[in-house]
Amino acid sequence: MAGLLSARASHPPAATAGVRTAASPPLALPGEHFAAALASFVAGALGLVLVAPDLAAGAFFHPRVVAVVHLFTLGWIVLSIFGALCQFLPVAIGRAIRWEGLAHGSFVLQAAGVTIFVTGLATGHGRLLTAGAACVSAAFFVFAANLAATLGGASERSLTWWALAAASVFLVITPVYGFLLALNLHADLLGSDRFLLVARHAHVAGAGVVLLVMVGVAHRLLPMFLLSHGADERPGRAAAVLLSGGAALLAVPFGGMATVAAAVLLVAGGVCAFLVQAFAFYRHGRRTKADPGLRLAAAGLIGLAAALAVAPFALRAGLSDVRLLTTYHLLLVGALSLFVAGHYFKIVPFLIWYHRFGPLVGLRDVPKVHELYSQRLATATGLVLVAGWLVMVAGVALGHAHCVRVGACLFAAGTLLEAGQVAAIARRRPA
Repeated sequence: MAGLLSARASHPPAATAGVRTAASPPLALPGEHFAAALASFVAGALGLVLVAPDLAAGAFFHPRVVAVVHLFTLGWIVLSIFGALCQFLPVAIGRAIRWEGLAHGSFVLQAAGVTIFVTGLATGHGRLLTAGAACVSAAFFVFAANLAATLGGASERSLTWWALAAASVFLVITPVYGFLLALNLHADLLGSDRFLLVARHAHVAGAGVVLLVMVGVAHRLLPMFLLSHGADERPGRAAAVLLSGGAALLAVPFGGMATVAAAVLLVAGGVCAFLVQAFAFYRHGRRTKADPGLRLAAAGLIGLAAALAVAPFALRAGLSDVRLLTTYHLLLVGALSLFVAGHYFKIVPFLIWYHRFGPLVGLRDVPKVHELYSQRLATATGLVLVAGWLVMVAGVALGHAHCVRVGACLFAAGTLLEAGQVAAIARRRPA
């Protein structure tokens, strides 16, 4: 970044130290997660091109569409979260991941499970589907145990600690619903109740895992990346409490519509509080204008606000308006994907700089972090991703398959651009 120390500095950049400490794991651990996540990101985007007619028709529950959705959720978003937490925990709570070998194991289970599960969905192969669901479930359980053990050894009980502790609970609950749904695809055990179970599964995962991790991690990373000081942090605490309460109510498989309605209100309040907190960090930040990663993350936050605005209408209409329901999910998954994509332009250059160039500070000239990649190309990548996503959303809302496919092609081009840039950063070494 522009504010990093020059080659003759005697200490590592403060922002770089904020994503790595002496207790951080080797580069290979987050690196393998990020590489597999990027592969899922590209594969999911290419899948969107193939299922564009299904999306335009509102066929959200078609197995091919579900397969593509899980490339984004289980592959891109969850693998990114696992990798980021392996790197981030020593900074956030002062403790390295408890069992590094187990973290490699959960990575293998998750990466293999996503591949097998998505293949089973796309081909209709029941045994592959069940095996993939079992691998993913095991990965969630293993990572949750590792995260809980790590948190248990921490002395600090910050907002980040509490948000991640709650997320570790929902990491166990989420795959239980997912495995039941995977079995139901061929056994049809649930009948018409499967649609409500899908909604519970999606929102427990979204609110209880993804958004809680976002609240906890963003509480530390956004102020650091933005150089933000003085923002009121009470909305972040409210977000963690509301999201945890809402996800807990959704996880209970009984209680009727009154319980569901209460859960929806809590989750909506939690999302609002998180958005207020995040934009407060942006408002107080001194570094936003020339940073493509932060702008892309902001686009994801705006998309999350749009999904929140559409949610009451989509969830109320339900299966009576499948295009609106599909539009809502595309807004939500796209927003979360963009938020994650923006952080790759922040975290990966920092890690590569710290591991490969940081030790040479004071000994020879080294590039600054922002010089490890093209700011203009990163900005163009963000624009292509956002444009493709918006065109897809418009196409689904209008039921226009050609528009959806054009948007999907743009989005796929953006994912290829991002993956190429991250790969180029990862290859950077001192000359």
